[in-house]
Amino acid sequence: MKNNDDKGNIHPEAEINKECFIDNKCTIGKGVKVGKDVYISQGTLIYGETIIEKGTFIGENCIIGHPQRDRLKTIIQTRIKKVDSTGSLVTIGEETTIRSGSIIYSDVSIGSYCQTGHNVLIREKTTIGENTLIGTNCVIDGNVVIGKNVSIQTGVYIPLYSEIGDHVFMGPYCKLTNDKYMMRKEYALKGPKIENYVSIGANAVIMPNITLKERTIIGAGSIVTKSSQNGDILIGNPARVLKKIPNDWK
Repeated sequence: MKNNDDKGNIHPEAEINKECFIDNKCTIGKGVKVGKDVYISQGTLIYGETIIEKGTFIGENCIIGHPQRDRLKTIIQTRIKKVDSTGSLVTIGEETTIRSGSIIYSDVSIGSYCQTGHNVLIREKTTIGENTLIGTNCVIDGNVVIGKNVSIQTGVYIPLYSEIGDHVFMGPYCKLTNDKYMMRKEYALKGPKIENYVSIGANAVIMPNITLKERTIIGAGSIVTKSSQNGDILIGNPARVLKKIPNDWK
């Protein structure tokens, strides 16, 4: 292990590969496993149980394995140091980049060759497939499944209980929602289901508990209130079908 003079706080039960680099003022907790050629930047906090696979880069001032609410209550009540606390497993695949200021809760799985922008929040019980991009200032609010080869641009919000398939594009600042009545009526929260090869334009809003079928395209700024059919192009507020996707489009 290579590091600067100020090692920070590395727990004796952490498993650190000798070929990784840990910058100064980092905290590495009990049960953390860091693979070969991992680079952990200054000021980052990593709590157990967390596995970081080979060749991954973690930017400055990230938090990996942030305790969930119940675990945080236990930490407060028992006054255990967070560095000695272990929660649900976090896995970050090989050759992944987590940029500065990002926070990843416990019970999260991120595939290989993924990237985040800066200041990304990923809450618990989230799974992200390989080769997926999560842009700067995105919020993924937990209990979310995201497929592989997905491109999620800057400022996107994904609420609880949403599903996103493979090869999906989500433009800047588009929003998914999961609460149809906004706390004014009892309602089981349910986010949208976005199937494979869907593209959503910038600033679009997708309402709760609807399905965007494969190869649907949503125009920028549209508000989608109903499920689509395969290959629909929808625009407007409320969004309506403009036409089917041309045959020569992907």
